[in-house]
Amino acid sequence: MEDQNNKPEYNESSGAEEKESGKKSISRFRIVLAVIAAVIALSLVLVFGVNVMARPYDRTCHTYSEFTVESGDQLADTAGRLEEAGFIGSASRFVMLNKILFKEKFKPGIYLLSPSMNSIAISDTMINGITTSEGFTIPAGYTVEQVAAALARDGFVDEKKFLEIARTFDFSDIDFIGKDIKGKDQLEGFMFPDSYSINSNADEIMIIVTILNQFGNFFNDDYRARADELGLTVRQVVCIASMIEKETVIDKEKADISSVLHNSVNMGLIDEDDLPDVPLCSPGPESIEAALYPNDNEYTYYVLDSSLDGSHKFTDDEDEYKEWQKEYEDALAERDGNRDDQADKDKQEDQSKQSDDTEKQEEAE
Repeated sequence: MEDQNNKPEYNESSGAEEKESGKKSISRFRIVLAVIAAVIALSLVLVFGVNVMARPYDRTCHTYSEFTVESGDQLADTAGRLEEAGFIGSASRFVMLNKILFKEKFKPGIYLLSPSMNSIAISDTMINGITTSEGFTIPAGYTVEQVAAALARDGFVDEKKFLEIARTFDFSDIDFIGKDIKGKDQLEGFMFPDSYSINSNADEIMIIVTILNQFGNFFNDDYRARADELGLTVRQVVCIASMIEKETVIDKEKADISSVLHNSVNMGLIDEDDLPDVPLCSPGPESIEAALYPNDNEYTYYVLDSSLDGSHKFTDDEDEYKEWQKEYEDALAERDGNRDDQADKDKQEDQSKQSDDTEKQEEAE
């Protein structure tokens, strides 16, 4: 028989301690989960807030204009002038965003900015320019003069020398340049948007030739055959592509905008002579491809959407086009009115804050 005296004793004190320890472990686990959940929630709120503050001031305006960052400018100085120039909607939000993202030091120089750029892109442009770790990047939509200015600002070329070579050097041996266009316009449209690795000893003409060669490599035999099929020269394709580049930054829309241009010419709604002889800018690859391969439809009109998100609506009906145009203009007027109201409110809040600060300073004295 089993000896009853040898049975293990149950220690009530030990069991209570283990139970209490288990409760503490669960409590600590719950605290950790709560902290993690709070961090995730805070991160989501921060990301949402950054996205809201970074929204473009005007997605419908794709025009690039010069903006100068002066030596010694503080973040608030730059933000104020950006708002005055119409690149951003609120200087205070821009300052807050850049402090959150630690983007407070901008490189002095002249930059090409657009209201369709979000605030983060504007800040990155003023921090890095077009410089990369191996050379530089030419953005889509730049003109020859804008390329020269950007390269000069970042130390790659002498701007005057670059433009003088663009104006006077004979590039006509390059087949897509030809002999019909003279001066600086001979290169307009062919400053191909791409990233370039440049030897430190490269001079202005070497850089120009490198850029032109990149365009020649891109515009391959298939593209040339397609241009012939459309009855267009390479320059004419680039002219159409530059118009597309100026109209939208939304790649999926470009083939529809191309179809409107092609259809309008083919149907005699606009004369082929009305198209520009010189490209408006250097279009990106997507715009060139859209110029060569328009969508197969009967669209003859397009208009910016009344949502003001920068997208377009397409139609072949003139009455529908006029209706959409009116909706867009009404939405634009309402937005601008709301912005004026908000600007007045921000100004009043700033004045109130300055008044409070003055009173506190006087009390301290």
